[in-house]
Amino acid sequence: MRTKTLALCLLLATSLFACKKSPVAADVTALELSTDTVYTSPQSRNLNLVYFVPNDLDTLPAYEKRLSELMLWTQNYVKQEMLRNGYPNKTFGMFADLSINRVKIITIRGTKPKSDYSYSSGAGNVQAEINAYFTAHPTEKTSDHTLVILPRYSFRPDGTPDGGPFFGLGRWCFALDYEGLDIKNLGKTDTEGNRFSVWFGGLVHELGHGLNLPHNCQKVSENATLGMALMWAGNGTLGKSNTFLTATDCAILNVNQIFNNDSKTYYGALNARVTRIHADYSATKSAIVLSGRFTSDTKVNSIVYYNDPNVNNEGVGANKDYNAVTWESKAIGTDSFYVEMPIADFKYKDASPYELRLKLVHDNGTVTQNSYAYKFVNALPVLEFSTKNEISKAGWSIAAFSSQQTTAVAANVIDNNLSTGWHSQWSVAPAASYPHFITIDLGQLKTLDGFTILNGDRRAIKDVDILYSTDGINFSLASTLQIPKLGSIQNFAFQAPLSFRYFKVLAKSSWDGEQFAQFAELGFYKN
Repeated sequence: MRTKTLALCLLLATSLFACKKSPVAADVTALELSTDTVYTSPQSRNLNLVYFVPNDLDTLPAYEKRLSELMLWTQNYVKQEMLRNGYPNKTFGMFADLSINRVKIITIRGTKPKSDYSYSSGAGNVQAEINAYFTAHPTEKTSDHTLVILPRYSFRPDGTPDGGPFFGLGRWCFALDYEGLDIKNLGKTDTEGNRFSVWFGGLVHELGHGLNLPHNCQKVSENATLGMALMWAGNGTLGKSNTFLTATDCAILNVNQIFNNDSKTYYGALNARVTRIHADYSATKSAIVLSGRFTSDTKVNSIVYYNDPNVNNEGVGANKDYNAVTWESKAIGTDSFYVEMPIADFKYKDASPYELRLKLVHDNGTVTQNSYAYKFVNALPVLEFSTKNEISKAGWSIAAFSSQQTTAVAANVIDNNLSTGWHSQWSVAPAASYPHFITIDLGQLKTLDGFTILNGDRRAIKDVDILYSTDGINFSLASTLQIPKLGSIQNFAFQAPLSFRYFKVLAKSSWDGEQFAQFAELGFYKN
Protein backbone atom coordinates (compact mmCIF):
# COMPACT_ATOMS: atom_id res chain seq x y z
CA MET A 1 0.00 0.00 0.00
CA ARG A 2 1.11 3.60 -0.63
CA THR A 3 0.91 6.04 2.24
CA LYS A 4 2.31 9.45 3.22
CA THR A 5 5.08 8.95 5.80
CA LEU A 6 3.35 10.10 8.95
CA ALA A 7 5.57 8.56 11.51
CA LEU A 8 7.78 5.75 12.48
CA CYS A 9 8.20 2.94 14.84
CA LEU A 10 7.03 -0.06 16.58
CA LEU A 11 8.43 -1.31 19.80
CA LEU A 12 8.63 -3.75 22.61
CA ALA A 13 9.28 -2.48 26.19
CA THR A 14 11.01 -2.93 29.59
CA SER A 15 10.19 -5.29 32.37
CA LEU A 16 11.25 -2.89 35.07
CA PHE A 17 7.92 -1.08 35.09
CA ALA A 18 4.25 -1.67 35.91
CA CYS A 19 1.00 -0.93 34.09
CA LYS A 20 -1.93 1.42 34.41
CA LYS A 21 -4.87 2.73 32.48
CA SER A 22 -7.22 5.65 32.21
CA PRO A 23 -9.09 7.33 29.36
CA VAL A 24 -9.09 10.97 28.28
CA ALA A 25 -9.89 12.20 24.76
CA ALA A 26 -8.28 15.07 22.90
CA ASP A 27 -7.64 16.42 19.42
CA VAL A 28 -4.51 15.08 17.79
CA THR A 29 -2.55 15.98 14.71
CA ALA A 30 -0.27 13.72 12.71
CA LEU A 31 3.06 15.24 11.73
CA GLU A 32 3.34 14.77 8.00
CA LEU A 33 6.74 14.42 6.41
CA SER A 34 7.41 15.27 2.82
CA THR A 35 8.62 11.97 1.44
CA ASP A 36 6.36 9.43 -0.22
CA THR A 37 7.30 5.95 0.85
CA VAL A 38 5.87 2.58 -0.15
CA TYR A 39 5.14 0.53 2.96
CA THR A 40 4.11 -3.09 2.54
CA SER A 41 3.62 -6.13 4.74
CA PRO A 42 2.80 -9.76 3.96
CA GLN A 43 0.56 -9.79 7.03
CA SER A 44 -3.12 -8.85 7.08
CA ARG A 45 -2.68 -7.27 10.54
CA ASN A 46 0.36 -5.42 11.77
CA LEU A 47 1.79 -3.73 14.81
CA ASN A 48 0.53 -0.18 15.26
CA LEU A 49 3.76 1.83 15.73
CA VAL A 50 3.25 5.25 17.25
CA TYR A 51 5.77 7.96 18.10
CA PHE A 52 3.93 10.21 20.55
CA VAL A 53 5.34 13.68 21.22
CA PRO A 54 4.15 15.91 24.11
CA ASN A 55 3.44 19.47 22.94
CA ASP A 56 6.38 20.92 24.85
CA LEU A 57 8.87 18.54 23.24
CA ASP A 58 9.91 17.66 19.71
CA THR A 59 10.97 14.53 17.92
CA LEU A 60 14.56 13.47 18.56
CA PRO A 61 17.18 13.58 15.80
CA ALA A 62 17.06 10.75 13.24
CA TYR A 63 14.32 8.97 15.19
CA GLU A 64 12.79 7.40 12.09
CA LYS A 65 16.09 5.94 10.92
CA ARG A 66 17.18 4.79 14.37
CA LEU A 67 13.89 3.20 15.37
CA SER A 68 13.31 1.64 11.96
CA GLU A 69 16.65 -0.16 12.08
CA LEU A 70 16.00 -1.37 15.61
CA MET A 71 12.47 -2.54 14.83
CA LEU A 72 13.63 -4.47 11.76
CA TRP A 73 16.34 -6.07 13.89
CA THR A 74 13.72 -6.99 16.48
CA GLN A 75 11.37 -8.44 13.88
CA ASN A 76 14.17 -10.71 12.64
CA TYR A 77 15.25 -11.60 16.19
CA VAL A 78 11.73 -12.78 16.99
CA LYS A 79 11.60 -14.68 13.69
CA GLN A 80 14.79 -16.57 14.55
CA GLU A 81 13.56 -17.40 18.04
CA MET A 82 10.25 -18.66 16.65
CA LEU A 83 12.16 -20.85 14.17
CA ARG A 84 14.36 -22.24 16.94
CA ASN A 85 11.21 -23.29 18.79
CA GLY A 86 9.63 -24.98 15.76
CA TYR A 87 7.57 -22.18 14.20
CA PRO A 88 9.18 -21.32 10.83
CA ASN A 89 8.49 -18.01 9.08
CA LYS A 90 6.63 -16.56 12.07
CA THR A 91 7.13 -13.05 13.42
CA PHE A 92 5.02 -9.97 14.06
CA GLY A 93 3.63 -8.06 11.10
CA MET A 94 4.99 -4.57 10.48
CA PHE A 95 4.67 -2.19 7.54
CA ALA A 96 8.09 -1.47 6.05
CA ASP A 97 9.89 -0.20 2.97
CA LEU A 98 12.89 -2.50 2.90
CA SER A 99 14.49 -0.65 -0.01
CA ILE A 100 15.33 2.15 2.43
CA ASN A 101 15.17 0.19 5.73
CA ARG A 102 12.24 2.16 7.10
CA VAL A 103 9.18 1.00 8.98
CA LYS A 104 5.90 2.85 9.15
CA ILE A 105 5.75 5.03 12.23
CA ILE A 106 2.69 7.11 13.01
CA THR A 107 3.97 10.28 14.62
CA ILE A 108 1.33 12.01 16.73
CA ARG A 109 1.73 15.39 18.34
CA GLY A 110 0.01 15.36 21.74
CA THR A 111 -2.16 18.21 22.97
CA LYS A 112 -0.65 18.36 26.46
CA PRO A 113 2.79 18.96 28.00
CA LYS A 114 4.99 16.12 29.19
CA SER A 115 3.78 16.61 32.77
CA ASP A 116 0.40 15.21 31.67
CA TYR A 117 2.06 12.11 30.24
CA SER A 118 4.01 11.07 33.32
CA TYR A 119 5.25 7.56 33.99
CA SER A 120 2.92 7.07 36.94
CA SER A 121 -0.33 8.43 35.55
CA GLY A 122 0.07 9.52 31.95
CA ALA A 123 -0.58 6.32 29.98
CA GLY A 124 -4.33 6.88 29.89
CA ASN A 125 -3.90 10.36 28.40
CA VAL A 126 -1.60 8.96 25.72
CA GLN A 127 -4.01 6.15 24.90
CA ALA A 128 -6.97 8.49 24.69
CA GLU A 129 -5.27 10.75 22.17
CA ILE A 130 -4.02 7.86 20.07
CA ASN A 131 -7.50 6.31 20.08
CA ALA A 132 -8.90 9.66 18.97
CA TYR A 133 -6.41 9.69 16.12
CA PHE A 134 -7.36 6.14 15.11
CA THR A 135 -11.04 7.07 15.20
CA ALA A 136 -10.34 9.92 12.81
CA HIS A 137 -8.00 7.77 10.66
CA PRO A 138 -9.46 4.23 10.94
CA THR A 139 -7.25 2.73 8.22
CA GLU A 140 -4.15 3.54 10.26
CA LYS A 141 -5.02 1.02 12.97
CA THR A 142 -4.46 -2.45 11.59
CA SER A 143 -4.51 -4.66 14.68
CA ASP A 144 -5.22 -4.84 18.43
CA HIS A 145 -1.53 -4.40 19.30
CA THR A 146 0.01 -0.95 19.70
CA LEU A 147 3.56 0.05 20.55
CA VAL A 148 3.96 3.65 21.73
CA ILE A 149 7.38 5.31 21.87
CA LEU A 150 7.83 8.67 23.53
CA PRO A 151 10.94 10.87 23.29
CA ARG A 152 12.90 11.13 26.51
CA TYR A 153 11.89 14.05 28.72
CA SER A 154 15.29 14.73 30.30
CA PHE A 155 18.58 13.21 31.39
CA ARG A 156 19.57 12.37 34.93
CA PRO A 157 22.94 13.60 36.23
CA ASP A 158 24.58 10.28 35.30
CA GLY A 159 23.37 10.52 31.70
CA THR A 160 20.47 8.10 32.06
CA PRO A 161 17.41 9.19 30.07
CA ASP A 162 14.13 9.75 31.88
CA GLY A 163 10.59 10.11 30.64
CA GLY A 164 7.01 8.94 30.44
CA PRO A 165 5.22 5.58 30.49
CA PHE A 166 7.46 2.54 29.95
CA PHE A 167 5.51 -0.67 30.54
CA GLY A 168 2.99 -3.09 29.13
CA LEU A 169 -0.71 -2.37 29.48
CA GLY A 170 -2.86 -5.11 28.01
CA ARG A 171 -2.17 -5.16 24.26
CA TRP A 172 -0.54 -1.74 24.49
CA CYS A 173 3.10 -1.21 25.39
CA PHE A 174 5.14 1.92 25.99
CA ALA A 175 8.84 2.63 25.59
CA LEU A 176 11.30 5.52 25.57
CA ASP A 177 13.42 6.98 22.78
CA TYR A 178 16.69 8.80 23.42
CA GLU A 179 19.58 9.89 21.18
CA GLY A 180 21.67 6.81 21.99
CA LEU A 181 18.93 4.35 21.04
CA ASP A 182 20.85 3.48 17.91
CA ILE A 183 21.78 0.14 16.39
CA LYS A 184 25.41 1.26 16.29
CA ASN A 185 25.45 0.65 20.07
CA LEU A 186 24.17 -2.93 19.80
CA GLY A 187 26.62 -5.31 21.46
CA LYS A 188 28.87 -2.66 22.95
CA THR A 189 29.93 -3.09 26.57
CA ASP A 190 31.09 0.43 27.30
CA THR A 191 28.92 2.91 29.23
CA GLU A 192 26.87 3.86 26.19
CA GLY A 193 26.51 0.22 25.11
CA ASN A 194 25.38 -0.92 28.55
CA ARG A 195 22.84 1.91 28.69
CA PHE A 196 21.58 0.99 25.23
CA SER A 197 21.16 -2.66 26.20
CA VAL A 198 18.99 -1.69 29.18
CA TRP A 199 16.72 0.65 27.22
CA PHE A 200 16.52 -1.31 23.98
CA GLY A 201 16.22 -4.62 25.82
CA GLY A 202 13.51 -2.96 27.91
CA LEU A 203 11.67 -1.86 24.78
CA VAL A 204 11.71 -5.39 23.36
CA HIS A 205 10.69 -6.82 26.74
CA GLU A 206 7.70 -4.49 26.95
CA LEU A 207 6.80 -5.26 23.36
CA GLY A 208 6.64 -8.85 24.55
CA HIS A 209 4.03 -7.81 27.11
CA GLY A 210 2.11 -5.96 24.40
CA LEU A 211 2.13 -9.20 22.41
CA ASN A 212 0.49 -11.13 25.30
CA LEU A 213 3.61 -12.49 27.03
CA PRO A 214 3.88 -12.66 30.84
CA HIS A 215 7.20 -12.79 32.67
CA ASN A 216 9.13 -16.05 32.91
CA CYS A 217 12.74 -17.11 33.31
CA GLN A 218 15.13 -19.67 31.87
CA LYS A 219 15.44 -23.19 33.22
CA VAL A 220 18.63 -23.99 35.13
CA SER A 221 19.86 -26.08 32.19
CA GLU A 222 19.26 -23.21 29.75
CA ASN A 223 21.60 -20.77 31.50
CA ALA A 224 24.72 -22.16 29.85
CA THR A 225 23.23 -22.82 26.42
CA LEU A 226 20.60 -20.13 25.81
CA GLY A 227 21.46 -17.45 28.36
CA MET A 228 18.88 -14.99 29.64
CA ALA A 229 15.14 -15.20 29.00
CA LEU A 230 13.94 -11.96 27.41
CA MET A 231 10.83 -11.89 29.58
CA TRP A 232 12.93 -12.17 32.73
CA ALA A 233 15.88 -9.75 32.67
CA GLY A 234 16.67 -9.57 28.98
CA ASN A 235 16.66 -5.79 29.25
CA GLY A 236 20.19 -6.06 30.57
CA THR A 237 21.58 -8.61 28.10
CA LEU A 238 19.89 -8.16 24.70
CA GLY A 239 22.53 -7.55 22.07
CA LYS A 240 25.43 -8.21 24.47
CA SER A 241 24.98 -11.87 25.39
CA ASN A 242 22.61 -14.73 24.64
CA THR A 243 19.00 -13.62 25.18
CA PHE A 244 16.10 -15.81 24.11
CA LEU A 245 12.37 -16.39 23.97
CA THR A 246 11.25 -19.45 25.92
CA ALA A 247 9.16 -22.25 24.43
CA THR A 248 6.16 -20.91 26.34
CA ASP A 249 6.69 -17.45 24.86
CA CYS A 250 6.78 -18.83 21.34
CA ALA A 251 3.71 -21.04 21.86
CA ILE A 252 1.72 -17.94 22.84
CA LEU A 253 3.14 -15.84 19.99
CA ASN A 254 2.30 -18.60 17.52
CA VAL A 255 -1.41 -17.82 17.96
CA ASN A 256 -0.97 -14.05 18.18
CA GLN A 257 -3.13 -11.95 15.87
CA ILE A 258 -0.22 -10.19 14.15
CA PHE A 259 1.83 -13.37 13.71
CA ASN A 260 -0.78 -14.94 11.44
CA ASN A 261 -1.93 -13.96 7.97
CA ASP A 262 -5.61 -14.86 8.11
CA SER A 263 -8.99 -13.22 8.55
CA LYS A 264 -10.37 -15.04 11.55
CA THR A 265 -11.43 -13.30 14.76
CA TYR A 266 -8.83 -13.27 17.53
CA TYR A 267 -9.14 -12.99 21.32
CA GLY A 268 -12.83 -13.84 21.47
CA ALA A 269 -14.57 -15.24 24.54
CA LEU A 270 -14.67 -18.99 24.92
CA ASN A 271 -15.56 -21.74 27.37
CA ALA A 272 -12.70 -23.92 28.58
CA ARG A 273 -11.48 -25.54 31.78
CA VAL A 274 -9.28 -28.34 33.06
CA THR A 275 -11.60 -31.20 34.03
CA ARG A 276 -9.03 -33.58 35.50
CA ILE A 277 -5.41 -33.26 36.53
CA HIS A 278 -2.97 -35.78 37.95
CA ALA A 279 0.26 -34.54 39.51
CA ASP A 280 3.01 -36.80 40.80
CA TYR A 281 6.73 -36.76 41.46
CA SER A 282 8.55 -39.54 39.63
CA ALA A 283 11.70 -40.53 41.48
CA THR A 284 12.77 -42.56 38.45
CA LYS A 285 12.58 -39.53 36.17
CA SER A 286 13.44 -37.00 38.90
CA ALA A 287 10.62 -34.94 37.50
CA ILE A 288 7.18 -33.57 38.22
CA VAL A 289 4.81 -35.41 35.91
CA LEU A 290 1.51 -33.78 35.04
CA SER A 291 -1.29 -35.19 32.95
CA GLY A 292 -4.96 -34.52 32.57
CA ARG A 293 -7.90 -33.56 30.45
CA PHE A 294 -9.58 -30.34 29.48
CA THR A 295 -12.70 -29.24 27.69
CA SER A 296 -12.85 -26.30 25.31
CA ASP A 297 -15.15 -25.01 22.60
CA THR A 298 -12.10 -23.56 20.80
CA LYS A 299 -9.12 -25.61 19.63
CA VAL A 300 -6.20 -25.81 22.06
CA ASN A 301 -2.80 -25.76 20.33
CA SER A 302 -0.46 -25.83 23.31
CA ILE A 303 -0.46 -26.13 27.08
CA VAL A 304 2.05 -24.00 28.98
CA TYR A 305 3.06 -24.47 32.60
CA TYR A 306 4.34 -21.57 34.74
CA ASN A 307 5.92 -22.62 38.06
CA ASP A 308 6.04 -19.40 40.07
CA PRO A 309 7.91 -19.58 43.42
CA ASN A 310 6.93 -17.28 46.27
CA VAL A 311 10.51 -16.64 47.34
CA ASN A 312 10.85 -14.70 50.60
CA ASN A 313 7.11 -14.03 50.50
CA GLU A 314 7.50 -11.87 47.40
CA GLY A 315 4.07 -12.98 46.20
CA VAL A 316 3.05 -14.50 42.88
CA GLY A 317 1.36 -13.18 39.77
CA ALA A 318 1.90 -10.03 37.71
CA ASN A 319 5.24 -8.29 38.34
CA LYS A 320 6.12 -10.97 40.93
CA ASP A 321 6.53 -13.70 38.35
CA TYR A 322 9.94 -12.90 36.82
CA ASN A 323 11.33 -16.11 38.35
CA ALA A 324 8.56 -18.40 37.04
CA VAL A 325 10.17 -21.38 35.29
CA THR A 326 8.10 -22.76 32.42
CA TRP A 327 7.43 -25.73 30.18
CA GLU A 328 5.29 -26.23 27.09
CA SER A 329 3.56 -29.24 25.58
CA LYS A 330 1.24 -29.80 22.65
CA ALA A 331 -2.34 -30.91 23.13
CA ILE A 332 -2.82 -34.67 22.87
CA GLY A 333 -5.79 -35.18 20.60
CA THR A 334 -8.51 -32.68 21.38
CA ASP A 335 -8.70 -32.91 25.17
CA SER A 336 -5.54 -34.16 26.93
CA PHE A 337 -2.10 -33.03 28.10
CA TYR A 338 1.10 -34.54 29.47
CA VAL A 339 4.40 -32.99 30.57
CA GLU A 340 7.52 -33.93 32.52
CA MET A 341 9.33 -31.14 34.40
CA PRO A 342 12.75 -32.26 35.74
CA ILE A 343 13.35 -30.76 39.19
CA ALA A 344 17.01 -30.14 38.29
CA ASP A 345 15.67 -27.25 36.20
CA PHE A 346 14.10 -25.56 39.23
CA LYS A 347 16.33 -22.98 40.88
CA TYR A 348 14.29 -22.76 44.09
CA LYS A 349 13.70 -26.02 45.95
CA ASP A 350 13.51 -24.79 49.52
CA ALA A 351 10.29 -24.45 51.48
CA SER A 352 8.97 -21.63 49.27
CA PRO A 353 5.41 -22.28 48.12
CA TYR A 354 4.78 -22.47 44.37
CA GLU A 355 1.84 -21.56 42.22
CA LEU A 356 1.49 -23.67 39.09
CA ARG A 357 -0.38 -21.75 36.40
CA LEU A 358 -1.50 -24.22 33.76
CA LYS A 359 -2.60 -22.30 30.66
CA LEU A 360 -4.49 -23.51 27.62
CA VAL A 361 -3.27 -21.69 24.51
CA HIS A 362 -6.21 -21.51 22.13
CA ASP A 363 -6.14 -21.21 18.36
CA ASN A 364 -7.80 -17.78 18.48
CA GLY A 365 -5.03 -16.30 20.65
CA THR A 366 -6.99 -16.44 23.90
CA VAL A 367 -5.14 -18.04 26.83
CA THR A 368 -7.15 -19.51 29.72
CA GLN A 369 -5.62 -20.34 33.08
CA ASN A 370 -6.00 -22.78 35.96
CA SER A 371 -3.84 -22.43 39.08
CA TYR A 372 -2.65 -24.98 41.65
CA ALA A 373 -0.61 -24.68 44.84
CA TYR A 374 2.30 -26.93 45.82
CA LYS A 375 5.65 -26.72 47.62
CA PHE A 376 9.06 -28.31 47.95
CA VAL A 377 9.99 -30.15 51.15
CA ASN A 378 13.54 -31.46 51.55
CA ALA A 379 14.18 -30.43 47.92
CA LEU A 380 11.35 -32.63 46.62
CA PRO A 381 7.94 -31.43 45.37
CA VAL A 382 4.83 -32.15 47.43
CA LEU A 383 1.90 -32.29 45.02
CA GLU A 384 -1.55 -32.61 46.53
CA PHE A 385 -3.80 -31.09 43.89
CA SER A 386 -4.63 -34.11 41.74
CA THR A 387 -8.32 -34.38 40.94
CA LYS A 388 -10.20 -36.43 43.54
CA ASN A 389 -13.06 -38.81 42.90
CA GLU A 390 -15.73 -36.92 44.79
CA ILE A 391 -18.75 -38.66 46.28
CA SER A 392 -22.20 -38.00 44.86
CA LYS A 393 -24.05 -34.90 46.07
CA ALA A 394 -27.45 -36.56 45.75
CA GLY A 395 -29.55 -35.93 48.86
CA TRP A 396 -27.45 -33.01 50.07
CA SER A 397 -29.01 -29.76 51.25
CA ILE A 398 -28.06 -26.47 52.90
CA ALA A 399 -28.76 -26.68 56.62
CA ALA A 400 -27.86 -23.07 57.47
CA PHE A 401 -26.03 -19.99 56.23
CA SER A 402 -25.13 -16.60 57.64
CA SER A 403 -26.46 -14.67 54.65
CA GLN A 404 -26.80 -14.97 50.91
CA GLN A 405 -27.26 -12.80 47.88
CA THR A 406 -30.47 -13.65 46.03
CA THR A 407 -28.53 -13.97 42.77
CA ALA A 408 -25.81 -16.14 44.37
CA VAL A 409 -27.51 -18.39 46.92
CA ALA A 410 -25.88 -20.86 49.30
CA ALA A 411 -27.33 -23.85 47.43
CA ASN A 412 -25.06 -23.02 44.49
CA VAL A 413 -22.06 -24.52 46.32
CA ILE A 414 -23.51 -28.02 45.98
CA ASP A 415 -25.09 -27.78 42.51
CA ASN A 416 -22.17 -29.41 40.59
CA ASN A 417 -21.87 -26.25 38.50
CA LEU A 418 -18.48 -24.55 38.75
CA SER A 419 -19.78 -21.39 37.08
CA THR A 420 -22.23 -20.64 39.91
CA GLY A 421 -21.50 -19.92 43.55
CA TRP A 422 -22.52 -18.36 46.84
CA HIS A 423 -21.94 -14.72 47.77
CA SER A 424 -22.68 -13.12 51.13
CA GLN A 425 -25.50 -10.56 51.14
CA TRP A 426 -24.39 -7.14 49.94
CA SER A 427 -27.19 -5.42 47.99
CA VAL A 428 -29.28 -4.51 51.06
CA ALA A 429 -27.67 -2.18 53.59
CA PRO A 430 -25.95 -2.92 55.77
CA ALA A 431 -24.02 -5.60 53.87
CA ALA A 432 -23.24 -8.74 55.85
CA SER A 433 -19.75 -8.78 57.35
CA TYR A 434 -17.36 -11.41 58.67
CA PRO A 435 -17.62 -14.05 59.95
CA HIS A 436 -19.68 -15.78 57.23
CA PHE A 437 -20.66 -19.44 57.17
CA ILE A 438 -22.45 -22.19 55.27
CA THR A 439 -23.51 -25.52 56.80
CA ILE A 440 -24.16 -28.52 54.55
CA ASP A 441 -26.36 -31.50 55.46
CA LEU A 442 -25.19 -34.68 53.69
CA GLY A 443 -28.48 -36.40 54.51
CA GLN A 444 -26.82 -39.25 56.38
CA LEU A 445 -23.69 -40.05 58.37
CA LYS A 446 -20.62 -40.55 56.17
CA THR A 447 -16.96 -41.28 56.85
CA LEU A 448 -14.74 -39.21 54.55
CA ASP A 449 -11.06 -38.41 54.02
CA GLY A 450 -11.17 -34.78 52.91
CA PHE A 451 -13.03 -32.02 51.13
CA THR A 452 -12.63 -30.00 47.93
CA ILE A 453 -13.40 -26.33 47.40
CA LEU A 454 -13.42 -23.89 44.50
CA ASN A 455 -12.69 -20.44 45.89
CA GLY A 456 -14.11 -17.28 44.33
CA ASP A 457 -12.33 -15.30 41.63
CA ARG A 458 -13.39 -12.17 43.53
CA ARG A 459 -14.21 -11.80 47.25
CA ALA A 460 -12.33 -15.04 47.82
CA ILE A 461 -12.40 -16.30 51.38
CA LYS A 462 -9.05 -16.66 53.14
CA ASP A 463 -8.90 -17.84 56.79
CA VAL A 464 -11.51 -20.46 57.70
CA ASP A 465 -12.50 -22.86 60.46
CA ILE A 466 -13.71 -26.27 59.31
CA LEU A 467 -16.28 -27.80 61.69
CA TYR A 468 -18.27 -31.05 61.62
CA SER A 469 -21.22 -32.55 63.49
CA THR A 470 -23.37 -35.64 63.64
CA ASP A 471 -26.55 -33.85 64.85
CA GLY A 472 -26.27 -30.34 63.38
CA ILE A 473 -26.17 -28.81 66.88
CA ASN A 474 -22.88 -29.76 68.47
CA PHE A 475 -19.90 -29.02 66.21
CA SER A 476 -16.23 -29.98 66.57
CA LEU A 477 -13.30 -28.19 65.00
CA ALA A 478 -11.62 -30.28 62.31
CA SER A 479 -9.00 -27.72 61.28
CA THR A 480 -8.17 -24.07 60.79
CA LEU A 481 -7.01 -23.39 57.25
CA GLN A 482 -6.08 -20.74 54.75
CA ILE A 483 -7.80 -21.29 51.40
CA PRO A 484 -5.56 -20.01 48.56
CA LYS A 485 -7.10 -17.79 45.92
CA LEU A 486 -6.29 -19.87 42.86
CA GLY A 487 -9.41 -20.20 40.72
CA SER A 488 -9.14 -24.00 40.63
CA ILE A 489 -10.54 -26.83 42.76
CA GLN A 490 -8.33 -27.44 45.79
CA ASN A 491 -8.07 -30.51 47.99
CA PHE A 492 -7.82 -30.54 51.78
CA ALA A 493 -7.26 -33.85 53.55
CA PHE A 494 -8.50 -34.41 57.09
CA GLN A 495 -5.81 -35.43 59.54
CA ALA A 496 -7.67 -38.72 59.87
CA PRO A 497 -10.97 -39.96 58.38
CA LEU A 498 -13.95 -38.10 59.90
CA SER A 499 -17.51 -39.33 60.41
CA PHE A 500 -20.17 -36.62 60.17
CA ARG A 501 -23.48 -35.58 58.61
CA TYR A 502 -23.14 -31.80 58.91
CA PHE A 503 -20.18 -29.80 57.64
CA LYS A 504 -19.62 -26.08 58.28
CA VAL A 505 -17.24 -23.69 56.55
CA LEU A 506 -16.78 -20.67 58.82
CA ALA A 507 -14.96 -17.92 56.91
CA LYS A 508 -13.18 -15.33 59.05
CA SER A 509 -11.44 -13.12 56.46
CA SER A 510 -11.06 -12.43 52.75
CA TRP A 511 -8.06 -12.07 50.44
CA ASP A 512 -9.06 -8.56 49.40
CA GLY A 513 -9.53 -7.39 52.99
CA GLU A 514 -13.18 -6.46 52.46
CA GLN A 515 -16.28 -7.70 54.26
CA PHE A 516 -17.69 -9.79 51.42
CA ALA A 517 -17.33 -13.55 50.98
CA GLN A 518 -17.69 -15.86 48.01
CA PHE A 519 -16.87 -19.38 46.91
CA ALA A 520 -18.21 -21.55 44.13
CA GLU A 521 -18.37 -25.25 45.01
CA LEU A 522 -17.77 -27.74 47.82
CA GLY A 523 -17.29 -31.50 47.67
CA PHE A 524 -15.95 -34.51 49.62
CA TYR A 525 -13.87 -37.54 48.77
CA LYS A 526 -12.84 -40.96 50.04
CA ASN A 527 -9.39 -42.28 49.20
